Amino acid sequence: MPLRAFIVAGNAAVEAAEVKRLLAAHGVVEVGDPASADVVLAVGDDRAVLDAVRLIGESETPILGVSAGGAGYLTSVSVDELGAALEAFERGEYERVEYAKLKGVVDGAAKLYALNEIAVFPSRSATLMSYELFVDGEFVWSDRADGVLVATPLGSTAYALSAGGAVVFEGARVLEVVPVNSVDPSKRPLIVPDSATVEVRNVASRYPCEAVADGGERVRVRQGVVIEKAETPVRIIKLRSRPSVREVLRDKVIGASDMPPSAKFVLKMLELKGPMSVRELAEETRLPERTVRHALAELLRRSLVRRVVNLRDARQVYYELTS
Repeated sequence: MPLRAFIVAGNAAVEAAEVKRLLAAHGVVEVGDPASADVVLAVGDDRAVLDAVRLIGESETPILGVSAGGAGYLTSVSVDELGAALEAFERGEYERVEYAKLKGVVDGAAKLYALNEIAVFPSRSATLMSYELFVDGEFVWSDRADGVLVATPLGSTAYALSAGGAVVFEGARVLEVVPVNSVDPSKRPLIVPDSATVEVRNVASRYPCEAVADGGERVRVRQGVVIEKAETPVRIIKLRSRPSVREVLRDKVIGASDMPPSAKFVLKMLELKGPMSVRELAEETRLPERTVRHALAELLRRSLVRRVVNLRDARQVYYELTS
């Protein structure tokens, strides 16, 4: 029986066309349902892998990240290497690395899935919201903050880190709850067992609030969100010749150990979503524009990003990675 693949293309339409050609050349059948596939090919960057996690839901289909540009945290091969990777996959010459996945249920109905974190924020950035936190049905606190998030160990080096959370080692059977810019300094990040059910109840703000999965999918929240570890993990395919996701993450974190958390977060957002303006970065990160500008100044000083002016309109300025 031929290998069956489901493609998540993200913004890499040109690369996806090349992937389809390679699949046909290797006798791989493209299917329209990830649950019926042997492998999910996430083509583009880490954002495509996160989109794939959302699309497969509780499915156990493994994901192979196919980079359309530079290497990412979660991509394993480039488009040029995909042919050899497919042959290695069919021979069983690969490893499957499992990561905890979050499931969020919004107002008892809509479901969200995330690899890094599920966050609850007002739809307008830098706006306070009130909420109540419960763990396994027990009241923990009432708070007023910019938001609150629940992260996996892998996600502890993403948004959670920029919000003041701890770095959690992979393999730790825990979840991290991080209040974002709480007005009460006694509200500190919490580490809870990954078997726990975390509830964010009685959410209220001047503006509508949203549950956000991995910085992508957003669902309006009227009452609350229940967040817990999903029954099935995310299975990422890693070729043995490639560095592990843990090694890449470790190098990223240690290499930028002296960088402010906001700069790390802005850098990661540019890696995930590509060139953005200050306003767009503020909307995506929920950081004040002043903080975003300070973060960009630090990244420019380190030559990690560059400033790009729109040739048609010099008033439009964007920032992108230097490599």
